[in-house]
Amino acid sequence: MTQTPSAKPQKKRDPRLTMLLDGLKRIFIHNWPTKLLALLLAIILWGGLITQDPTLTREKHFSSVSVSVSGEESVKRNGFIVTSDLTSLLGDVSLTADVPQMQYANAKATNYNVRIDLSRISSAGEQEIRILSTNSSTYGTVSSIQPSTVTIDVEEYITRFRIPVSVQTVGSAPDGYYAGAATLDPPTVTISGPKSMVDKIVRAEVVLELNNLPQREGTIRKALAYTLLDENNNAIESDLLEVTSESVLLDSVIVEQTMYAMKTLELSQTGLIQGTPKEGYEIKKISMTPENITVAGWSSEMAEIDALFTDATIDVSGLSDSVKQRVRLSSVPELKYVSATYVNVTIEIGPVLKSKSFTNLPIQIEGLEAGYNASMSRVNASVMITAPQNWLNALQSRDIRLVCDASGLAPGTYSLPVLCRIDADEDEEISVEVVPGNVSVTITVE
Repeated sequence: MTQTPSAKPQKKRDPRLTMLLDGLKRIFIHNWPTKLLALLLAIILWGGLITQDPTLTREKHFSSVSVSVSGEESVKRNGFIVTSDLTSLLGDVSLTADVPQMQYANAKATNYNVRIDLSRISSAGEQEIRILSTNSSTYGTVSSIQPSTVTIDVEEYITRFRIPVSVQTVGSAPDGYYAGAATLDPPTVTISGPKSMVDKIVRAEVVLELNNLPQREGTIRKALAYTLLDENNNAIESDLLEVTSESVLLDSVIVEQTMYAMKTLELSQTGLIQGTPKEGYEIKKISMTPENITVAGWSSEMAEIDALFTDATIDVSGLSDSVKQRVRLSSVPELKYVSATYVNVTIEIGPVLKSKSFTNLPIQIEGLEAGYNASMSRVNASVMITAPQNWLNALQSRDIRLVCDASGLAPGTYSLPVLCRIDADEDEEISVEVVPGNVSVTITVE
C-alpha cells in the first residue's frame, strides 16, 4: 500500500496585522475622491506658505544692467568735469541678487537702483568710483556687482565769456543783388567745459551760403549751426562743451542778412577841375578809372541817382604837363555799397593847336644829277601848318622850304610830291598840308 505525503501546515497571520491592513485598506478605498482632493489642497497650501516666507530666497543674475549717473551738476559746481565716456565704461555691468521666492519672477535690475555718484569728486585726474546699489525689502538684497568700481578721468571745469561769433560767406548773391554785412545774434557766446578744450577755442563760426538766398530785396533771418574753432581753424567738437548766451543753451546762431538792389552809375566830371593851364596850353582829355561804379541800396532810394561826383577838385592852374591824381568820391547816404570809394583821374594837358597858311612859297629842286636841267609846271605853292600856338606864332616864311626830290632820276617828265621842310623840335606836334601836293617836273640833258 502506497503512502501519500502529508500537506505542509499553513502559518497563521497575526490577527492584529490583519486588522491594521484591513483598516488602512478601508481608509484609502472608502470615499477616496474626497480624500484625494484634500491631499491636493494640502500640497497647494504648503506651496503658498513657502512663497510667503521671506527667508526663502533664490539667486537671480542680471546682465547689461543700466547704471544711472548722479552728481554731474554738483561736480561741475565744484569746478570739475568727467571726460571719460561713461556710457562705454558702464555698458557691461552685471548684478546678482538674492530674491525672495515669491518675487523671483517680478524682480528686475531697476529694482536695485544701480548707480554711481560723482558729487564727491574733489580733484582732477584719474578717479576710481564705486558702483552703488540699494537693497529692497520686496526684491531682496544685492550680493554682487561686476565690476564693482569704474575708473574715470576728471578735468578742471572752466567757463570763458565773450567768445566772438563770426560768419563765413560762401558763393555769391543772386544776380542783380548785393548782400550786405551779416549781423549775428548773439555776437558773442559763453563756453563751458573741460579746460583742455575750452582754452583752445578762439571763436564760433557759422557758414552762410549766399547763392541760396532769395532773389529779392529785404532782410532774411536764418538759424545756422555753429562750429567751434581753434586758432588754426580746426574744429573742436565734444558733447562736454556747453555753449550759452545769457544762460540759455545754444545749438544755433541767428544770422540776419539784408539784400539790396544793384545799379551801375557813371562818374560825373562836374566840379572836378578848377583853374586853367598855362597860356598856350589846354586840357586835351579827362579820363577816370574806373569809368563806372557799381552801387547797391534800396531801389526806391536809388531811382533818382544817375551819377557819382568827386569829393575834391584838381587844380590845373598854370600847368603845361598832364597830371594824375587819386580822388575820393562823394558819399551818398542812400547807397549801402559802392564798388570803389576812390577813382584815378588823368588830366591830359597839351599845347593849344592853331593853323596858319603860308602862300606863294618857292619850290626848289634838289638831288638833280650833274649835267641835267629841270623845269616844273609851277614854281610855288601854299602851305597850311597846324602846330602849337606858341611855336606857330614864331614861325616865318623863311623857315619853310618846299622841295621836289629828283635824286636818281633820268631825263623825262615826272609827277613829284612837294615836300615841306621846317626846322623844328622832334617832339613838336606839327601837321602840314601843301597845295598843290604834286608838280610835274621835266628833266633834260644840258
